Amino acid sequence: MTTVLLTGATGFIGGAALAYGLSRDPDIRWICLVRGNGMAQARTRLLENLVRFLGAEAAREAILRVEIVVGDITVPASLEDRRLDAVTHILHLAADTSFRAQEHCHLVNVEGTRALAARAGRMPHLQRFLYGGTAMICGGNPPPLVRESDAPAEAAQHLVPYTRTKVAAETMLRHEFADLPVVMVRPSIVTGHRTLGCIPSSSIFWMFRAGDRLRLVAGELAGGIDVVPVDWTAEVLVGLLTKPALAYDVYHLSAGEAKRTTWDSLAAAFERCDPQGSPRRYGRFDDGDWKTLRSRFQAVFGLDQPIKVAMLRAMRAYYQFSTLGVAFDNRRLTDEGFALPPTLSDYLPVCLSAPANLSILDQFADDLGMFDGAPMVQENLVQAKPVAA
Repeated sequence: MTTVLLTGATGFIGGAALAYGLSRDPDIRWICLVRGNGMAQARTRLLENLVRFLGAEAAREAILRVEIVVGDITVPASLEDRRLDAVTHILHLAADTSFRAQEHCHLVNVEGTRALAARAGRMPHLQRFLYGGTAMICGGNPPPLVRESDAPAEAAQHLVPYTRTKVAAETMLRHEFADLPVVMVRPSIVTGHRTLGCIPSSSIFWMFRAGDRLRLVAGELAGGIDVVPVDWTAEVLVGLLTKPALAYDVYHLSAGEAKRTTWDSLAAAFERCDPQGSPRRYGRFDDGDWKTLRSRFQAVFGLDQPIKVAMLRAMRAYYQFSTLGVAFDNRRLTDEGFALPPTLSDYLPVCLSAPANLSILDQFADDLGMFDGAPMVQENLVQAKPVAA
């Protein structure tokens, strides 16, 4: 029997992967490592996340087919559950995605992965270890096209602890656990769902709405950004996990050059969805022009609440990534027979309509935890330093 150990099942991508996997193949045995103060809390956390993807009734039925191990990758003793000895496939998606918490990012993303890999080495039936990394292996000075064959650059200067620690974990797996059947999967920007819109999560999608409101995009106006929906990401993850043989050990889960979302197409999509709004004539934000971003943000949203200050800080971080103008090649993925994703412009209408009537500020709350802990000092927001430095 195929027995999958999934970490990160209570997260956005992990929840989508579990929901898709449960609906795709009833013969797969799913074991989820879930944090919690006891089984009841862990089960409640997992159920609440499945409800976002499947609805209440289907989620209650689906969770009956999931075995829960209450544990944490940062607590190696919790990985000693004997049920893990039967694991044939690992889908490791648990991560600290914070843009600021450097020490905790390292603890979870590097040391937690090391502990899981050590336990994987004692799983006698293990066939594949799918490690969820990041396409941003290239740091803050990338080439125009990052290829799947590219290795993380040791000298790369990363903008945030999240990407730095994910790259460190990938390097660690290669050097310390070369005997494990590890396959690296590197997602680009994952936001929205093709049919559920932002019901599962509005993570990152609020940033596109905010940029549209500001009429300000990062980088070349003729350029774009690599974005993929979470349900497509889940399908590819489960497909790569269970496909009998793979030709490579690294894949980008990305839009690639063919399916990048261009700013022009996004502007047209927003106009179609909001015909009463003014025509979309986006201006260009250049890296380092924080005063322009701040003044426009203040005029549109105001800076009268701490959460708005945090949202401006978050936009500043995302704009830094966007100004890089990088694309992530996905030729290996298409060689394996996987379909290309839609552009964000294609599924923008459902993201704007489901759920209805949520403000941009409400949607930003999904990502607030990535940016909390920073001092709420407005003067810091006009500095030329990177927000996560």
